[in-house]
Amino acid sequence: MAEESSNYNSKFENQVKSAVVGENNTIYNYFYLTEEVKPTSVDAADEYLPCPYRGLFHFGPNDADVFFGREIFIEELYSATKIKNFIPVLGASGSGKSSVVLAGLVPKLQKEGHWQFTHFRPGSDQDPFYSLAEALVPLYREDTDSTDKMAQASKLARDLKDGTTPLFRVFSSIQRKHPNHRLLLIADQFEEIYTLCHDDEIRRQFLDCLLASLETPASLSSSASVLVTTMRADFLGNALSYRPFADVLQNADVKLGPMNRQELTQVIEKPAQKLGVTFADGLVERILDDVENQPGNLPLLEFALTELWNKRTGKQLTHKIYEEIGQVEGALARHADEKYGNLTDDEKEKVRRIFIQLVRPGEGAEDTRRIAMKAELGEQSWSLVKQLADARLVVTSRNLSSQETVEVVHEALIRNWGELREWMNTNRVFRAWQERLRSAKGQWEATNKDPGSLLRGAALAEAEEQLKKREEDLSDEKKFIEQSIQERDLIRKRGIRAIWGIVVSSLGAVLISSSLGLTAWNQKN
Repeated sequence: MAEESSNYNSKFENQVKSAVVGENNTIYNYFYLTEEVKPTSVDAADEYLPCPYRGLFHFGPNDADVFFGREIFIEELYSATKIKNFIPVLGASGSGKSSVVLAGLVPKLQKEGHWQFTHFRPGSDQDPFYSLAEALVPLYREDTDSTDKMAQASKLARDLKDGTTPLFRVFSSIQRKHPNHRLLLIADQFEEIYTLCHDDEIRRQFLDCLLASLETPASLSSSASVLVTTMRADFLGNALSYRPFADVLQNADVKLGPMNRQELTQVIEKPAQKLGVTFADGLVERILDDVENQPGNLPLLEFALTELWNKRTGKQLTHKIYEEIGQVEGALARHADEKYGNLTDDEKEKVRRIFIQLVRPGEGAEDTRRIAMKAELGEQSWSLVKQLADARLVVTSRNLSSQETVEVVHEALIRNWGELREWMNTNRVFRAWQERLRSAKGQWEATNKDPGSLLRGAALAEAEEQLKKREEDLSDEKKFIEQSIQERDLIRKRGIRAIWGIVVSSLGAVLISSSLGLTAWNQKN
């Protein structure tokens, strides 16, 4: 950890090629590694200056020296760690919640020298307990290999879920391993507990697990662990629906509002200034006018600045290039349209199928991104997934179960790319039904594939019809539907056999009765 920590104030990396979650799943695995480019001349040196903007990726700890505009809020978070053990950060999608914690709070605390950090997303493995466990295990089992850590994470996840091991005991183990240190546990994109965890009981157990680990403010000690969550504000209603969670949220949440014009000016100008690059006269004001009133404006701004930087010549950013990229509002859509337009008709159809599986339709909220496994999309689609990752439209990763995963690079793409919005509007009913089907499939798997958890009646009839129409989109659910069909047919066969048994028995009884009656009649005559 000390070696990793020493990198906090290092130079920012060259342009992002991919984002990969490593085996520890800690915040350090979100650093973006690229090959160093060595210029061969002064002009080349200008051309190959590393891009200080982050595109659609959030800022991480290594980006602290180019992260501007949130100094006041960072101080508020920093002060909160002194008096609170739970700091839920709420803000709109695209307001920079992840960045302000990872690139603002973490480096500031690191300078104190007595903190341990780890980071997880509750939906990264579609099991919040496992996601939490794989983030914690490396902090007290540092000397084990990845296979052992995976086994330990699975065991810890089970123990946390059934209550065998309370979370505060895990915190105590980490503290013994790292005496005189406090733990900052970051649960990023906490809305995934509602969008990707479909089991209400598991969700409540997970929330209870987290809440039970928190010391009361009156007993907050110098060694207390601090839990920081980042969550979209439009999911606050979901959070308040569970009373124990609502109680701790009453006075705990820290709200992240949009940046004002002065703060946005710092975001635009200061990273370029560090590298001696300037903006043409009036360009900063023009960008500010375009972005200031846009909801969730930071991802669009960062993407436009990244495109502007990548297409520049020399050390000035110009109005001409800004117009060519489509300005703030159109830069992302233009980029996506360009990459999509270069595909063949067959590839376009496959990309459409990929993207609708990476979006979860909102129910009373905006659509959200969804993590998909390679098995869901199929081997034949994965080469296209890699192309989309190279185009910075999706992010691929690999979880501790060695499953390859993919997700949309940022929800700004869902909101701002017209093609994707149209695909979702066309497929919204199907995707909403598919999410319900996946929830039912999850219940079936959670009960060790109990036949009683299979589809029945109208639900099975609908699934059977959808499988006939959209088999390619239901590759991961196909076995569940087919198993339900087989169980239904088996029950029908049993029912038919039972009916035939009754018929045969009844017929036999009639024949016997008729024979006895005939015998009696013959004897009488």
